[in-house]
Amino acid sequence: MRHLDKPLAFVLLGLSAAVWADNGQKGPSSGEGAPNRIDASGGGTLAAPDRRTGSPLGIGFLWTLESQAVVSKLESEKDFVDLILGEGKLDVFEKVKPPVRVACIARSLEKADARPFPGVRETINTLRRAGVAPERVIIAYNPERQPGTPTQEMDDLVGSARRAREIARAYGALLLVGPGLREMEQREDLYPELAKHCDIWLIQSQRLQLDPITRRPIEPADYRAKVKRIVDRLCAGNPDIRIFVQVVTTSERGRSEMTAEQVVAYLRAVEDLVDTVRIYGGSRQLLSRIIEWRDGPAAGASQPAGAPSEGVSSEPR
Repeated sequence: MRHLDKPLAFVLLGLSAAVWADNGQKGPSSGEGAPNRIDASGGGTLAAPDRRTGSPLGIGFLWTLESQAVVSKLESEKDFVDLILGEGKLDVFEKVKPPVRVACIARSLEKADARPFPGVRETINTLRRAGVAPERVIIAYNPERQPGTPTQEMDDLVGSARRAREIARAYGALLLVGPGLREMEQREDLYPELAKHCDIWLIQSQRLQLDPITRRPIEPADYRAKVKRIVDRLCAGNPDIRIFVQVVTTSERGRSEMTAEQVVAYLRAVEDLVDTVRIYGGSRQLLSRIIEWRDGPAAGASQPAGAPSEGVSSEPR
């Protein structure tokens, strides 16, 4: 998956809230013979990809009734599901089997008055009380300039990321940081420093998939170039950082749905740059087809029919 030039908000505030209420140089190539990557903070090992499969990418998605139907297809240590954790959601750890991880989303370091969601600290307290091993978890710190994230955390993103990592390390879990891309477009100079304070960075790249005027999908090669520019900045600060990207499955403000082939074209464009792709939205059938492509007999065995033309759900940040 890795090569020499390579190196959760998540667009899910509304969807996560509904689910909550409802219930650059990057390092050595990771082909065969490449070593596992060990996390110094005690968050576990990320296995080198099996090059016999269709793609080395991990796959992740939001934990919903729709996505639960395909979770059994996830088998890689780089796969995950994500949710805002509460006491009533702990059964996710019974339904999601290792080595697949659960990314627990927190929009603030501590619970904020503006939104009734747990912060990083409360999330970890819940995990500790339930006896969940940190190796099963990714702490996904997702600060946004919206209710739920205190203004001071956004104003001092580096300090906030540093504090989040201290809390996550005390528990022993990996830390993912993923502010909205709209915010980061105004603060690109922070990428290298922010990368020093997390194990994983989520690029909310759905904003990069679309033409800013027409909201239609752009060419995969152009998407790759935009993603690589950010990857290079992150890797300048932390050559060992793991990169996740988020892609969406509809365009034109949700009016057009992408086919599996169109989504795969974007995944294929960045599979040597990033570790894992978070699929935002999509039916269980679409998720299943994407996972089947990932797990196929050989990369490129089924060539997507050109670049996407119509399609990417929810409005990108």
